[in-house]
Amino acid sequence: MNRDFVKWLIKGYLKDSKNKSKNKKLGTVFSLASFLASRSILRGDKWTLSLIALIMAVVFLNILFTDAIFSGITKAMNTVKQDFQWGEIYIEPKPGDDYISDLNSIEYFLLKYPELERVVPVLHVGASFINEKNKDGRDFEKDASMVEGIDPDSSYIFPLENYIVDGRMLRSDDSGKILLGVSLAGGYGASVFPADLGGLRPGQKVRVNMEGQSIEYEVVGTYETKNFDMDHRAFILDSELRRILGVSPNHASAISVRLSDPDKAKEIVKDMKESGFADYKIYDWEEKLAFGAGISKSFEAIGLILRVIGALVAGLVIFIIIFVDVLNKRRQIGILKAIGVPNKIVVLDYLFRGLFYTSLGIVFGYLLMFFAVKHFESNPIDMPVADVVPFVRPEALLSSIIFFFIAGFIGSVLPSFKEVRKKVLDLLYK
Repeated sequence: MNRDFVKWLIKGYLKDSKNKSKNKKLGTVFSLASFLASRSILRGDKWTLSLIALIMAVVFLNILFTDAIFSGITKAMNTVKQDFQWGEIYIEPKPGDDYISDLNSIEYFLLKYPELERVVPVLHVGASFINEKNKDGRDFEKDASMVEGIDPDSSYIFPLENYIVDGRMLRSDDSGKILLGVSLAGGYGASVFPADLGGLRPGQKVRVNMEGQSIEYEVVGTYETKNFDMDHRAFILDSELRRILGVSPNHASAISVRLSDPDKAKEIVKDMKESGFADYKIYDWEEKLAFGAGISKSFEAIGLILRVIGALVAGLVIFIIIFVDVLNKRRQIGILKAIGVPNKIVVLDYLFRGLFYTSLGIVFGYLLMFFAVKHFESNPIDMPVADVVPFVRPEALLSSIIFFFIAGFIGSVLPSFKEVRKKVLDLLYK
């Protein structure tokens, strides 16, 4: 230890310790501890410091990334449901009715809102599907699902033609043709559904039983949206389905409303319920997405557990670093105690070092996470449920930082406090 530094330390502390001002004495304690910590860090090995920063950054990145993946999955699943099925507002028939019977009046009411992008009437019916592979009545695959009508010349809930994986989109003159989701067609990889049609492809035939009729359709294409419900459906022309069901153009099984501003949905739903449409089941997108609340809470609980585990790992890393440093500098600690430096300054010295390492881990870990998110925004993670982009929730980031600092505090104080309590002679000669 430098002789001038020792003289300065003794004179400065002893002078201020005689001062009766507690604030000044406390300030001296913190200034001396911070001086010792900064001196040790600046004079330490830079490669060792870099390695510590890297380890802490990776630990913090691991905490953030795991939670961000869970949050990204939940957000992507909800977005898929909103974009491909429900829109910002979803309207269902009155209780006891099969159809919405005054579609035109609902559309007219919604036209007054500038946020309105389009109103999409949805007509669907339950059906069973049979794929007779060899046409011998013995070798066949069957499944049950939903047949939905679509008008290729008008806007649907989403641009279905962009999600064709085999064949083509339905055309306005495609009577007797059908478009299948990959989970219904089968043969496109894993599916959450227990049955499918055994791998139907464009050009093949499928028999559809609905409303007491059995009709054979030619498959023109297959599509994949990664929405489980949508990918297990079939589409035929809306005009053809209305003819089969005997339903007029003013009727619909449901209505999806797309808005340019999703935050306007609650206000519009409230207006509809106060304007003669209260008997309908009207949901804004947040109400409809409440189904995912259970999944989201489960992911949040898992994320919290992983954050705690990550913080324990960080605390253990800091503990080991400080413990090894304390063992290597026992003689220096003994000299400090011998010249009158109190234990709290030594403990604060190591605490400041531990918190410095913790801060490095947080800063560099967050930077790594920032660049990782930017990468995945351009290259989403391909998962069966959706294309996932990690999403860092502010509350998860805040709790991770708090846990990290708590771990750094404990990991720094425990080994240093244990060592400074020893006698001066034990520190100097043992």
